Amino acid sequence: MFQKDGVRLRQHTKRTSSAELPYENRIASRKQDVLPNDTQHLLFVLTYFLFVSFAIIVLERNLPDPVTIDTEGLHPGRFVAERARNHVVNLTSIGPRIAGSYENEVLAVRFLTTTIDNAMRTAHENHKILLNITKHSGAFPLKFLDGMTNVYRNVQNVIVKVGPRRPTMHSLLLNCHFDSFLESPGGSDDGAGCAVMLEILRIITQSPKILKHSIVFLFNGAEENILQASHGFITQHPWAKDVRTFINLEACGAGGRELLFQAGPHNPWILEVYAKSVPYPYASSLAQEIFESGIVPGDTDFRIFRDFGNISGLDFAWSKNGYVYHTKFDNVDQIPLGALQRTGDNILALTQGIVFGDDLSDPDAQETRGSLVFFDFLGAFVIRWPQYIASTVNIASIIIAGYSIHLNMQSARRNIKKWMYMRHVLICIGVIMVSWLASMFACTLIALVLTKLGKVMSWYARPAWLFFLYVCPTIFVSMIVVLQVGSRQKKEIGSAWILYHMYCDAYSLIWMSILFVCVLFGLRSGFIPLHWVLFPAVGNIVRHSFFSKLRDWKWLCYQLGSLSLSYIQSFYLALGALYLFIPIMGRSGGSINSEVVIANMLSILFCQLICFTLPIVLVIKNAERIISVIVGIFLIAIAVLILTPLGFPYSGDPLSPAPQRFMIAHSQRQYYNADGSDRYSGTGYWLVDLDMNSPQTLESVVPEVAAATPTVRDCEKELYCGFPYLLPVTTFLWKTTWIPGPAPLINIPTNLEVISKSAKQHIVNYTFNVTGPDHIGIILSPYKGVHLEKWSVLDEKPLQGPMWNDRETYFIYYACASDCVPYTFSIELNVSAVQKGPCLSIALAGHFLHGEHQRSLRFKKFLAQFPSWTVVAPWTASYKLWEL
Repeated sequence: MFQKDGVRLRQHTKRTSSAELPYENRIASRKQDVLPNDTQHLLFVLTYFLFVSFAIIVLERNLPDPVTIDTEGLHPGRFVAERARNHVVNLTSIGPRIAGSYENEVLAVRFLTTTIDNAMRTAHENHKILLNITKHSGAFPLKFLDGMTNVYRNVQNVIVKVGPRRPTMHSLLLNCHFDSFLESPGGSDDGAGCAVMLEILRIITQSPKILKHSIVFLFNGAEENILQASHGFITQHPWAKDVRTFINLEACGAGGRELLFQAGPHNPWILEVYAKSVPYPYASSLAQEIFESGIVPGDTDFRIFRDFGNISGLDFAWSKNGYVYHTKFDNVDQIPLGALQRTGDNILALTQGIVFGDDLSDPDAQETRGSLVFFDFLGAFVIRWPQYIASTVNIASIIIAGYSIHLNMQSARRNIKKWMYMRHVLICIGVIMVSWLASMFACTLIALVLTKLGKVMSWYARPAWLFFLYVCPTIFVSMIVVLQVGSRQKKEIGSAWILYHMYCDAYSLIWMSILFVCVLFGLRSGFIPLHWVLFPAVGNIVRHSFFSKLRDWKWLCYQLGSLSLSYIQSFYLALGALYLFIPIMGRSGGSINSEVVIANMLSILFCQLICFTLPIVLVIKNAERIISVIVGIFLIAIAVLILTPLGFPYSGDPLSPAPQRFMIAHSQRQYYNADGSDRYSGTGYWLVDLDMNSPQTLESVVPEVAAATPTVRDCEKELYCGFPYLLPVTTFLWKTTWIPGPAPLINIPTNLEVISKSAKQHIVNYTFNVTGPDHIGIILSPYKGVHLEKWSVLDEKPLQGPMWNDRETYFIYYACASDCVPYTFSIELNVSAVQKGPCLSIALAGHFLHGEHQRSLRFKKFLAQFPSWTVVAPWTASYKLWEL
């Protein structure tokens, strides 16, 4: 009887409306809706996050006070930034140091050996120091850019080994490169890295403290020659077999903080030493995943030590101020003393932590496998854990966030049924997705309009434009979408408070899904969604437990506090990404609409940053006023951009440069038929368009640009577009320009000699002899149906490049640093029985990158017309194509 009544009661019970609630419950229900609802509350929220953002920007620029030569007596054993800066001055005063040039092979080596000799003379007797200058020749496949086979001859290394008097079996390798890119003095890339190593060498050798392990200082002379000298050392030098880990110093910018952007692939103890030793950490496994994805067009010696030496290590780079990377502006003026001090203190502490510790000789530590998740918090400390611990933390955070959603649902049960709550949360997820898409669409539309008006890349020299052009639209479009749909939802739900928490739960579910995907695929960047899953959930649980009665300003401040950690860490990471990617847009190729790319990047970043904050508009009276103000700011900014010169994208200011880049080859092009007759011959200037404004920005200042023609059709008809590509980069630098002009002065012709040809059944063998300058690109493309089976360049299978007109392509990058001789190699082709006539296209691209042959007088006259806000990497080149 009791059971039946109970069943009957459940069957006929209806949800009690708020009007039927007891008086006490109605009072509580009304109190739930007493929320900060004045316009000033929303203004306070926006101002708060703006202030936090500025504080992070200021904090990020903070550098330690440098130790000078005059004050080094007060700081015994400390890194002296001024002495390191003097090394940079001396090295960059030599000028650009291209592998194979007198400046690189003689003057730079002389400077290094002289400085090292001085350190050896003042060294403490407890240390055994050996200096070795070596030359290496070899070849290796490199899956970088479009893929190539790298062949080198006589590239040079300056190597120092420091150890105790007793024999040691284990070494730490420190690596930098002293060569530089075309026309660049190489101040940060990588003169500063070598200067840091020279100063560390002095400090280590002058200290009486006996080392437990040896240190190998590798000053390599051919990194810009695509990682050749490091390969020569790690595969050929006898000291390489004792190396157990390495520290690589690089740069894709100048000054600022050095970023630990690659670690591993194994031996997590190295990162443990870094976290415990360095005073100013700056590290991110997110940066490693970005770099490994190929989005950043570059590579470092880290790849060589990892892939060919099977060694784990750490890769550091200065990434700020990428405008000067590989330009004439990469000089000592762009390197603050504080930046050298910071890097020197960190690398010195890390080096000492490794060589005075036991991990280098511990077999258990050396055999540890697995990758690490690592990131720093505002440069204060490093959080690091193995992948399996990261997955455990992520799953636990998802469970905590699920409990937080459960609490919100329980809190709302008096006003709304559970199934209706979940239905509206799903609607909220849809609204959030629509707001993201609408924001991205709006930003893309703005970018396309600016492209049509010819007002693109205003943010390149003045990044503040990004806030007005794309951050403001992202905020007001998202607000409008949520406000419009939310006002209708509010009528059905009846409580702005419940609707606010529904949107927060919707954001939680989205971030939980993203975090689960990161766990599923083992992504080390999962720590980003972790922040947005864990901290808001914990804040909500604590509020339910202890602060459920907070209202008005107190509630608002608590909400902002619970979101602050997530916002601070995410904005900190976003800032680093923008510092990296904005300058990259100036060298990512003319085929990319960088305005659209940056617009969508900003929209995505700030859709993330304003999540959990955006729903506050639902509980604010007259939120439209704030939206109108943001729209007004955006419209004023657009007017200023269009009507004033403040939107000009480039700057030639030597103290704060943001130049437009050009790579220009004064070229001679010749194509030959199978019978040896000329098919085409032409001379002129080949411009590689490095950003979307090229070359139209020059039309008013360089008259020859009026005759420029695009080369898209050449790429369809000719192997490697019929132009002298220095590297295999046709997939992203295919948009180039040809200006007919006078013939270049080429004193050393690039020639191909067929030494022998033999055919047996379906196999055809060729042996070639190649002569020319010290940098030559050799491009092979068998005809359709013909395959390159093997060659004498390497024993392994030839590394294939991208397909061209359904034909295989192969790129050999050949460089000779000294004592050059003709390059001889043979190939074996598999030819079908029906193949008649030619079966192979082979092209030679000869490059004069230094010395008297780099620029003729006519070429110099042409280059002199370029304005001060441009930088040019000029060289003379030839391209010859044969059909065999």
